[in-house]
Amino acid sequence: MNLQSIIVTNCIGIAMLVVLQISSYLVRQRKLPSDRIFTAMIFLTATACATETLSFMVDGKSFFGARAAAFITNSLAYAINVTVSYLWCIYVDLRLYKQESRLKKYYSWLGLPTILLILALIPNIKWGYLFTVDSANVYHRQPIGYIYYISVFLYLGFSVCVRYRYYKGSAKTRFFPIWMFLLPIIIGTSAQMVFYGISLAWCSVALGLVGTHMSLQNELSYIDPLTKLCNRNYLDHVLAEVSRKGTTMGGVMIDIDFFKSINDMYGHSVGDEALISAAEIINAAKPSKSLSVRFAGDEFIIIARVDSEFDLINMENSLRNQLDKFNSSDRTPYKLSFSIGTAIFSGKKTIDSFLNEMDDNMYKEKKSKHCRSTA
Repeated sequence: MNLQSIIVTNCIGIAMLVVLQISSYLVRQRKLPSDRIFTAMIFLTATACATETLSFMVDGKSFFGARAAAFITNSLAYAINVTVSYLWCIYVDLRLYKQESRLKKYYSWLGLPTILLILALIPNIKWGYLFTVDSANVYHRQPIGYIYYISVFLYLGFSVCVRYRYYKGSAKTRFFPIWMFLLPIIIGTSAQMVFYGISLAWCSVALGLVGTHMSLQNELSYIDPLTKLCNRNYLDHVLAEVSRKGTTMGGVMIDIDFFKSINDMYGHSVGDEALISAAEIINAAKPSKSLSVRFAGDEFIIIARVDSEFDLINMENSLRNQLDKFNSSDRTPYKLSFSIGTAIFSGKKTIDSFLNEMDDNMYKEKKSKHCRSTA
């Protein structure tokens, strides 16, 4: 890979990062910790693209300060390498768990290898155990220098473990397209580690960051902004997949009774709080690895794998138990009431007939409650 190709490749990476930073700035609603981490990764990756280009430009050149420039640019590239990988782990954790308290608990010790590897670059200037710059000002990677590439893969592997642990142990639905970031990096870094002289790693990091951002923005269109449950668009997508595969699924439709009276009596802001509370009750009651959806207005749906009507009865009982717990807590000026309808979706039914069956069963309970209230 000649110098011109390296410059073009890294300039493309920088251009992608500039566009990414502008785009991510425009779509942010607030400055979350994960936003700051993402911005730091963008800045460091852009710096690395520029630094690596300069390191290739001075490699083998003889002029005043060339040797110092070679050591500085290559040392920066090594340092940024592990730092971005470490920050990626923090970013994954923040996006999934959204708990800053976890950072001190888990990521202070996880940052120790990064600190040690950065500090190791200082004596390397004299001893040259990571890389050397010979008398002709040519860079040479030493075998021990591969530890920086290994650390990158270890950090990336740790982020995969964090994501796996989250999805295994949490009933929450939270999107995170981790492979959109990892795959370009794995390919680019592996190529650069094996074949010295090519420059793909940092451009691949830039591509990974862009892919992650675009995927998150796309998948956010599947999330209801108020309740943070999935929305009707995502439900349609899931049901289409279930219909295509012929899988048997159970559905529970929930409607908040007398929701209009909450809005009329306490105002729409309290009505929004009631919707959020309903979503919390549903999330607490639903089975693990099931899907909770805000279907429309004050209607919600749970989709889960079931073996029989008995599973649907258990889901309904769990909902009513969680509802009773909420109402007995007296934490709100209102009480919530649910009308519930269930149905089983199999290959013999259309999506519309499945939704209509749940709606009809739910409406029977709602109608009886309204009749009693007017009697």
